[in-house]
Amino acid sequence: MNRSSLPLISIVLCTYNGERHLKYQLDSLVAQTYKNIEIVIVDDCSDDNTRSILSDYLSRYAHINLFFNLENLGFNKNFEKAITLAKGEFISICDQDDIWDLDKIEELMANIGDKGMIFSNSRLIDEDGLSMNRLLLAAPNFNLLDYKSILINNFVAGHTILAKTIFLEKTLPFPDYGYYDWWIGFLAIYHQEIVFLDKCLTSYRIHSNSVIQKEVSSPDSVAITLAQYKTSRYHQEIFYDFLKKNNNESFMRPLVLLYSKKTNIIERKYILMFLIYHYNTLFPLHKRRRITSTTRFKIVDRYLKDVLECKLQVLGFI
Repeated sequence: MNRSSLPLISIVLCTYNGERHLKYQLDSLVAQTYKNIEIVIVDDCSDDNTRSILSDYLSRYAHINLFFNLENLGFNKNFEKAITLAKGEFISICDQDDIWDLDKIEELMANIGDKGMIFSNSRLIDEDGLSMNRLLLAAPNFNLLDYKSILINNFVAGHTILAKTIFLEKTLPFPDYGYYDWWIGFLAIYHQEIVFLDKCLTSYRIHSNSVIQKEVSSPDSVAITLAQYKTSRYHQEIFYDFLKKNNNESFMRPLVLLYSKKTNIIERKYILMFLIYHYNTLFPLHKRRRITSTTRFKIVDRYLKDVLECKLQVLGFI
């Protein structure tokens, strides 16, 4: 197909001190089999060799558009800026240290259909690029996605997203805190504008000190860290505000009570039963279990106790 007959796709890449792995990612972007692309790169005040690497690629590839921030914006606002600079009909979001399959854009475009957004799976690699023999989404259960499935944990990773620009613009501005991709995923699911492609199209690099490294070390665990509690609590607040404006907040009330409000013993038992009853909805990345399953109870009980422990540390009450 002639390049000019293909919709323009903008790959938006945000960089910050990424000199170690950046070249591998850039090489996979410029070699995409889908040819009508622009690569929009916004560097967030790197002080290593990142700027020099980017300038070298800019000199060699005409479809790269490079911008340097005058002040550090942080990753949420930097991606927001990159999206506003994109000129394509579609936008694909890109991290600086992964490696894309060469047909990634072509595959996503072939499967997005009439939805506003598509996301895919990824294989995990370590800091040296070696396979960890694991998938980012080990056993996804996305047959009947609704917004309730993304309230506790985000599974729409930004680096897997391809979206119509007209849809992505409706998600702006991004929240100041938390994760921009969690916000995008929530809105896409809420408005039924999302499709999942169960293919690994990215080699996703895991760093030894990253949050995701701790999460993937035990695939059946739903244990949460203090940082995860704080992030989840923040996101639930903005999700709840959004749902209230749409008169659809009732389902979230037990979660808001769990994360933010003071509870008595009866309320905590109610929340436990709520989590058990809605387990298959609220934990879509875990194996589906019958409501009578003892494992279902143990997983939810562990999760509840972790949240309450974190809540006590942050708020001083449970």
